[in-house]
Amino acid sequence: MSTIIAPKGWRPDKIEHRFSTSAPLSYSAADHTAECIISAGAAVNRIYGTEVLEISRAAVDLSRLPVPLLDSHSQQSIDNILGRIESAWIAGGKLNGKLRFAQTPRGKMAEGMVARGELSGISAGYRVTEWSVQDADGNELDPDRIGWSDDGLTFTATRWQLYEASLVGVPADIASAIRSAGGEHGTVTDCRERMTIRERMQIRQAMHDAQSEILH
Repeated sequence: MSTIIAPKGWRPDKIEHRFSTSAPLSYSAADHTAECIISAGAAVNRIYGTEVLEISRAAVDLSRLPVPLLDSHSQQSIDNILGRIESAWIAGGKLNGKLRFAQTPRGKMAEGMVARGELSGISAGYRVTEWSVQDADGNELDPDRIGWSDDGLTFTATRWQLYEASLVGVPADIASAIRSAGGEHGTVTDCRERMTIRERMQIRQAMHDAQSEILH
């Protein structure tokens, strides 16, 4: 079985979140739509290193479109559905989209906030299926060269699927640090859990290396 290059603690069923600082553009009151930049693929610091989303037709899977437009990635209730992303396309190195607001009380409230310039944050919810990894010098690494304690690694999502997009109220100047799985956006608890997982992996790797030396 081949080794999969992936960040420490990564699971193939994980849904990630990524904030975009770009405001919704070209709002139309007549048909309750707006164009937006869902992601520009910028580098984001993660607990395991740096993550980058590749923005290309080969990398981005849009097969689930249309996808929900949610309130802050919350999936607990249908009340959190503010509309949907009807279409998406790649242009200028960015993933662009057209959203349509739901004509529900909360959808209309969100639409009004966007129309008045009170709300502009867009955050993508996505699942990564393929990665490439580089060291601090930009050299491509293979699985056998990656250690559990390696630092300075950059993981590039070379194949990922858009699951949803959300309107969020987090200021852009700190939003680049707010990344997570399952809706826990960079909380202390989430960070501690990830650090614990990494520590356990390092211990297991050290034990494995020690056993290998004994056998050889």
